[in-house]
Amino acid sequence: MFFTPARLIMTIFTLHSFVLTNWFPRIPDMQAKLGVSTGELSLGLLGAAVGTLVALPFAGQIIEWLSPRRSIFIAFVFYCLGYALVGWAWSVPSLFAFLFLGGLFLPVVDVAMNVEADRIEASLGRRIMNTCHGFWSIGSILGGLMGAGFASLEIDIRWHLAIVAVISVPIALTVAARLPRLPARDAEGADSGRRRRFSVALPTLALLPLCIFSFGMLLVEAAALDWSSLFMRSVMETTPFGAGIGFAAFTIAMAVGRFLGDWAAGRFGPVAVARTCGIIGLAGLLALVTATVFLQAVVGLAAIGLGVSVAVPLAVSAAASRGDRPASVNVAALSLISFAGFLVEPPLVGYGAEWGGSLRIGLAITMPAIVASILLAGHVRRTMKTPTPANPLSELA
Repeated sequence: MFFTPARLIMTIFTLHSFVLTNWFPRIPDMQAKLGVSTGELSLGLLGAAVGTLVALPFAGQIIEWLSPRRSIFIAFVFYCLGYALVGWAWSVPSLFAFLFLGGLFLPVVDVAMNVEADRIEASLGRRIMNTCHGFWSIGSILGGLMGAGFASLEIDIRWHLAIVAVISVPIALTVAARLPRLPARDAEGADSGRRRRFSVALPTLALLPLCIFSFGMLLVEAAALDWSSLFMRSVMETTPFGAGIGFAAFTIAMAVGRFLGDWAAGRFGPVAVARTCGIIGLAGLLALVTATVFLQAVVGLAAIGLGVSVAVPLAVSAAASRGDRPASVNVAALSLISFAGFLVEPPLVGYGAEWGGSLRIGLAITMPAIVASILLAGHVRRTMKTPTPANPLSELA
C-alpha cells in the first residue's frame, strides 16, 4: 500500500522544506532588488526567526487542542501564503513582515509533523524520525535546485514563489487529510484531561542541555541555509547555478546523513553518531571559511550538511520520548530554544561579516556553537527504546 502512515508523514516533511528552500537561492536577488547592504538584509531576514519564536511557546498547546493532523492541515496554508508574499517585498520592513507571517506558521507545521512522526514511530515499533528528516532534506534539494534554476533563468521572484505555493498547498492538504488518527504516547494520554488549560511550552532544567545541543547545530545549519548562496556568489564569485551546486551539496549530504541516521544510531548509539557528525560539521565549516577554490567550498558545505544532519532528529526523538510531559510540549520547548539559532544567526553572521570585512568572518563566528554541541552530544539518549530497522531502507515501508 502506497499511502502508509510513514510515507504520508514523510511527504509532509518533504513539502515543508520544499517551500522554505525555494526562497534561499533567491536571497541574493532580493538583496539586489532592495538595494541594501548585508547587514540591512539580515534585519529583514530576522522576520522568519521572530515569527517562529513568537509562535513556538504556544505551538505545543495548539497541537494538543487541534491534534497534529488538523494543525498541519490548517497551518500549512498560511505558511505557504507567507512565503509566497515574500517575493512581493519592496523594502526591508515589508520583507520582515512577510517572513514573519511565514515564520509564525512554520513552527506549528514543524512541531505537528514531528509529533505525528513520533506517534507513527511508536505505533510501528521502529525508528523513522531520521528518515522523515531525510525526506525534509530531499525537499530541500528539490527546492534549492528549483530556486537556483529560476534564479538562473531570471524569472521574477514574485511569480516563482507563487508557483511554489500553488504546487505545495493542494498536495499538503490531500496528504494531511489522509494521516491516521493515532493515539498519543502514554504521557500525552495521561495529560488529556488538562488539554483545555492553556500553557506555554518552556524547557525544563533536565531538557535544557538537549536544547542547547540542538541550538548550536541549528545555528550552523541556519548559517549555511541563509548565506551559502551569497557566499558562493560574492566570495567565490560563481554564477547563480554554481551557487545552487553549493547549496545542493549541503542538502544532499544532509539527506544522506539522515537516511543513514536511524540505522547508524541503532548500530553505534545516538551519542556516538551525534558527536562524530558534529566533528565532521566543524571540519566542514573550517574548510568553507578558508576556501580558495570552488571545489573546497562545495566540499565544506557538504561536510557541514552531513555534520548537522542527525542533530535535530535525534534531539526530537529524545525530547518526545522523555515521558515527563506530552511529546508535543517537549518538542515545542526544544524547538523554542533550538530555533533561537535562526533568530541569532542572521545579525550574528551579517554584522559579523560587515565588522570583519568578509562573509568568511561572519560564518567563522558560528564555530563555538558547534563546539558546544559536540560537548553536549551525550544528551541525545532516548528514555524509551524503539527497535531499529535491520537496514537503512526498511523504514520506507
